[in-house]
Amino acid sequence: MKVGIIGPSKIVAKTRQIIQKDFPQIEPVEYIYSIYSETPDILKYHQLEVDTLLFTGKTPYNLAGKFIKPSVPWEYVPRSGGSLMRVLLYAKLWTDYDICNISVDTYDQDLLHEVYTEIGVPVDQRKIYIAEENQPTAGYQARICDFHKRNYRENHVSCCITALQGAYDELCACSIPCLLLVPTANIIRETLYKLQLKYLVKVSQQSQLAAICIQIDPTNELSLLADDDYQAALNRTKVSEQIYLFAQRIQAAVIESGDRNYLLFTTVQLLENETNHLKGIDLLHAVQTNTASTISIGIGYGKTANEAKCGATRGMLHAGKKGGNLAFIVYNGKKIIGPLANVAPTADPPTPSVDEKFLRISEKVGVSINTVFKLHCIAAQHGKNEFTINELAPLFGVTIRTMNRIIEKFAAHGYSKIIGKRVMGGSGRPSRIIRLHLG
Repeated sequence: MKVGIIGPSKIVAKTRQIIQKDFPQIEPVEYIYSIYSETPDILKYHQLEVDTLLFTGKTPYNLAGKFIKPSVPWEYVPRSGGSLMRVLLYAKLWTDYDICNISVDTYDQDLLHEVYTEIGVPVDQRKIYIAEENQPTAGYQARICDFHKRNYRENHVSCCITALQGAYDELCACSIPCLLLVPTANIIRETLYKLQLKYLVKVSQQSQLAAICIQIDPTNELSLLADDDYQAALNRTKVSEQIYLFAQRIQAAVIESGDRNYLLFTTVQLLENETNHLKGIDLLHAVQTNTASTISIGIGYGKTANEAKCGATRGMLHAGKKGGNLAFIVYNGKKIIGPLANVAPTADPPTPSVDEKFLRISEKVGVSINTVFKLHCIAAQHGKNEFTINELAPLFGVTIRTMNRIIEKFAAHGYSKIIGKRVMGGSGRPSRIIRLHLG
C-alpha cells in the first residue's frame, strides 16, 4: 500500500521511520510543506499517485477538505493527551519553563485540563491560555503567532506550545520560548492501522469475491506425530473438521487439494462479518487449540475467481515462509497486509502443543514420554478412555502386573482414575476399570 504523508519535515520524517520499522508492507511517499496552507496545491497534483493519504495533523486535513474532494482514503493524526504529556514532561525535565503558566494552541479546553488533572496539577495553579482550533483559513497561522506573542509579552507566560511547525519557527525567530507538539509514535501507529483498514474496506467494496487458501503447516521431524501414520491421519481429520466448520460459518465452497491444502470461495461481506472486518481470524486459534497442527492462511480479493485465488495462494505461501500459524491478505494481486490477529478468548491460557502436553505429563508421572503417547494412541484408536487393566495390558504389550504399576503412577497425579470393576470371562477376580485423563 502506497501512503502519501503530508506535513512538515520533522513529523513526516518521524512517520517514515515508524513505517519502515513496523509496516514493511507500506510504501511511504513524502509530501512536505513549509506552511500548512500549501496542502490543497499538493493534493491537486499528487493525490492520485498514492493509495491513501495521511495528514500529520488536523489543521492541514481540515483545510484540504474545504478545497479538495478525496479520491483515496484520508486520515489525520489526531491531537492526543499523550502528545501533550510528552512535551510537558520534556519541559519539566530539560527546561526551566513553568508548565503551569503557558500558552497553547489547537487543543480544546476539556482535553488540556484533563491532561493537567492526570498529572496532578490543581486547577487553581493553572494559568493557561488556549487558542482552540477553528476551521483554518489562509491567515490562521498568523493569528496563532499573534496569540502566542501577545500572551508572552502581556500575560507573561513562561512558554508557548504549538502544533504548527510554521508558528514554532516564527516564534523561535522572535526569541519567544516555544515547544513544538509532535505526535507520539503510538498515536501515529494507531492512525496507520486505521488508514490500512479504510483502504481495505474500499478495496473490498470494489472486489466482492474472496478466496482463502489454507495449508497445514509441516510437522516437526521430532514430533511424536511424525512416527505414527495413524495419529497423523487422525490429526488431519481434526484439522479438516475445523476448516469445514469455519467454511460453514462463511458459507464458503471448499475444494481440497492433496492432504494438506484447502481452497475456499466466499463473498467479501460474509468473510468480513465473520472476522470483524478482518481484524482477526479465529480459525488459526481453533486449529492450534483443537489439533496438533497449525495452518498458514492466505486471503485474496479479486474481481474474478482466478485473481482472488492467485492472491490467496501468495498470501498462504508468505505465511508459510514466516513460520506458519499466520494469515495474510493480498489485494490487487500483489499488495500484502498482515499478519491478521490470531483471535483467542482472553480468558483461555495458551494451549501447549501435543509434544509439550505429553512431556509435561511424563515429567509429573515419572515415565517416558513414549509411555504417555502410547496410552494416548490406544485411547484414540479405540475411541474411548475407559479400559480394564486386563484389556489395557495386551494392547500396551506388557504384563498385567506391569500395567498395574504404570496406571498407579498415573493415578497418583490425577491422570487416571478407578471408576469400577468388571468380571472378565464370566468368572474369576474382577478387573479394575480405569478412566484415563490425558487431555
